[in-house]
Amino acid sequence: MVLNTALSSYRKPRPSIEYVEIIPEYHSVGDRGFSENEEQLYHAIRILNDTEKALLSLYLEDFSYWEIAEITGISENNVGVRLNRIKNKLIKLIK
Repeated sequence: MVLNTALSSYRKPRPSIEYVEIIPEYHSVGDRGFSENEEQLYHAIRILNDTEKALLSLYLEDFSYWEIAEITGISENNVGVRLNRIKNKLIKLIK
């Protein structure tokens, strides 16, 4: 599977993705003008592992499940399952 992913990534042009650190450090409410809800969300996102952050970032950048599957090398169904789990995890972390 890894070989197939590597070969297909070599053959197919991929969209260029620039990763930047966009999640601000946790500060008290008002330091950066974020509401308490936004601060809680940023804090919860920082708790996610790197794979979850990557999938969430691609989703928030409006990539389709198919595009995320192509970029990450996992199936389109698996993308949907993982994103659902990430959303549920964020809900639990925020509560």
